[in-house]
Amino acid sequence: MAERGLQLIESTLLIWLFVVPAIAALVEYALGRKFPASAGRVAILGATVTFGCAVAMAYRVYEGARLIAFGHQLLADPLAGFVALIISFVGWVATIFAYPYLRHQVAEGKVPVERLPMYFSWSMFFISTMTAATINNNLIMMYVLVEATTLASALLVSYYWKPESLEAGYKYLLLCSVGITIGLLGCVVLYAAAVPLVGGHNAMLITEIAKVASQLPPMAVLMAGILIIIGFGCKAGLVPFHAWLPDTYAESPTPVAALLSGVAGKVAIYAVARIVTIFFPGHSVLGTFAIVLGAISMLLGIIVAYQQTDLKRMLAYSSISQMGYIVLALGIGSYLGFYGAIYHLLNHGISKAMMFFCCGALIYSFGTADMRELGMKKHSRVMAVCFFIGVLGIGGMPPLNGFWSKFAIYVAAGQAQMWWTLGIALFTSLLTLAVLIRAGALVFMQRSHAGHADSHAQAFQSMAAATAVAGASGMSARHSGPVQAAAPSLQTETQAEGRRCPPAMMAVIILMAALIIITGLNFGFLNHLIDFSVRSLLGQVAGG
Repeated sequence: MAERGLQLIESTLLIWLFVVPAIAALVEYALGRKFPASAGRVAILGATVTFGCAVAMAYRVYEGARLIAFGHQLLADPLAGFVALIISFVGWVATIFAYPYLRHQVAEGKVPVERLPMYFSWSMFFISTMTAATINNNLIMMYVLVEATTLASALLVSYYWKPESLEAGYKYLLLCSVGITIGLLGCVVLYAAAVPLVGGHNAMLITEIAKVASQLPPMAVLMAGILIIIGFGCKAGLVPFHAWLPDTYAESPTPVAALLSGVAGKVAIYAVARIVTIFFPGHSVLGTFAIVLGAISMLLGIIVAYQQTDLKRMLAYSSISQMGYIVLALGIGSYLGFYGAIYHLLNHGISKAMMFFCCGALIYSFGTADMRELGMKKHSRVMAVCFFIGVLGIGGMPPLNGFWSKFAIYVAAGQAQMWWTLGIALFTSLLTLAVLIRAGALVFMQRSHAGHADSHAQAFQSMAAATAVAGASGMSARHSGPVQAAAPSLQTETQAEGRRCPPAMMAVIILMAALIIITGLNFGFLNHLIDFSVRSLLGQVAGG
């Protein structure tokens, strides 16, 4: 199948990919005004159909087709199909996870039931903007769509309508909008440089710009490339443009944090890969800039993550580090570099989303994300196993998926003789394992140590109760004391066990954990899809 030429085919799949979630958003809003308690059902259906469209599109491009629509304004090659598949899948499972999660928060009085339709409506718009960005071939529309993802998700970040969440949403909207505007300036410079060579209309098409990349003025390309990396890198949360990210992830609903970490940042990185990498062969400075930015993000992100006691904040800083891996790999610019970047985009999307889902389940059960408090609770073994699978996957332990993507990045750095880059990447992987395993131990393993003290205390109380009963003369006043003394112990135990996680939420977590293992098996289909994605990116670098 690799030898087959790509065929240009007009397809409505590209349109349905972002129209379906947009329609679901509108229907959710309309129905939600009359039936707010039933909100989320249309969103789940819309997310399911969107994922089905992405699967169909990925299958078509895997078979050798290149799908277009609206006169090449929309384009789906293997890379676009692969990224759209990841986005639609994470969006689908996040919508399923949110359904019982938010209803529980309504029952607790944390949010009014009238706000449920607002969440599911805007989450569908969010998914719509992200899927539209993946199949976009227009330079300026790329800015518009990435900015649209910020606007759609800003209301989700502020969903709880508390001072902290409003502040996080404001910071997210302000900093990301300013950053993306810098990216727009880079797109405008690139457009102005391409107009004399391909004409005004075609100068907006990324595929047309790729054909004349070597003829563009070097200074204009350098300036545009740096501005685009900085602008879209701000949206991806790269250091030093990451100030919005920790508060945003910590204050937003956990399903939103899973979407932001799992796929939203990847859309910005995808934009950089689509636009900037086509200039790497003649402008090595751009690649070096991306490598330095990625290396700084990798190292500082995981160092700051170690200092966190809030699980969501720790995962947020860890995401900064992992985004650094992807940008660094793209900066290397070789086949293995692109392979590692695209593979890690998949791996991080699955693993980090699953770990945020675990965090959401813990908040559902115990009402806190503080790792010190969670450590004293009684947790599900299945939850603990799934979390540690995510930890080892992100950390790059074989045979899980993160090992293969990181190994490809290591080899790419070695082949390029970038030994300092290789050293930072290896050191960061060790730190990642140490930080995440420590977090898992704080949350899931402290209970065993506390359990010994509890058992001794309970034994002492039992002995005291038996002694009191044996020495009693039958008067109820004499043995009522031990019963009352045992009551606080029973109450504490009940609180430690927490609420049982709904089956839908646990099913999502188990499915994601299974995918971490399955994608680590390097099945031929997955390898072919990543290989086709890399070759489509390399073909664009070579001039389309």
